[in-house]
Amino acid sequence: MLVKQKGIIIKTVDYGESDKIITILSESGAKIPLMVKRAKKSRTGMQANTQLFVYGLFIYAKLRGLGILNSVDVISQNYQLRLDIYESSYAALCAEIIDKSMDEEQISKFNYQLLHFCLNRVEKGYSAQLMSVIVLLKKMPDFGFTIAFNQDIISGDTNQANLCGYSFKYHGVIAQENLYRDERAVPISNKTLYLLDVLQKLPIDKMNSVNIHQDIVDEMSDLLIMLYREYAGVFFRSQKLINQLHRLESNNQKK
Repeated sequence: MLVKQKGIIIKTVDYGESDKIITILSESGAKIPLMVKRAKKSRTGMQANTQLFVYGLFIYAKLRGLGILNSVDVISQNYQLRLDIYESSYAALCAEIIDKSMDEEQISKFNYQLLHFCLNRVEKGYSAQLMSVIVLLKKMPDFGFTIAFNQDIISGDTNQANLCGYSFKYHGVIAQENLYRDERAVPISNKTLYLLDVLQKLPIDKMNSVNIHQDIVDEMSDLLIMLYREYAGVFFRSQKLINQLHRLESNNQKK
């Protein structure tokens, strides 16, 4: 039986010499793995149409196990994402976070809306790194933890101006007055903590314009990756590539 389903490709894995397995996140919020025969053969036309981030109408044979892709009517290649390796890597991080947050049989329309929102904003020129921060914030509960960025974990102080770091000893944000309690607390600016709190609470359909200074985005990103490693035991493959790119760039600047 042939099935038609709109969706976005969130994962691709080479299979043998010429085939690949793709996973699409459908509009209904389901993950659908599909075998693509001869995907790496240019004559089939499947090579370009089965890349990461392609949004389209997928026509496939539904089988008991892995479906077999028949054709793709491409709606958007999300081509802009492939022009910059950093943007592409952070967009891949968005897709990977959402993929890992879902069980195979889980259906979440919000996940589709979140990914569509992020890719659409990157196409419009917004920072893909900032979009990955938003995804990391929104998906925390699915990885089994939440963080309150608007109050001191020890005293409950909610004066944002006093907040200055994150304590893995006390598992929360810490204020200046309690900084002596944890010498290893990670310094975080109060502005970064304030914006993390705003982005965490603000629904994506209310994020009409999101522009944040790069230094703050970097600080947000670094903290969130640390939180995921500490509380969920997760390190994303896409983040490993991003780290390698940063090290390469740093080494080139030193020469």
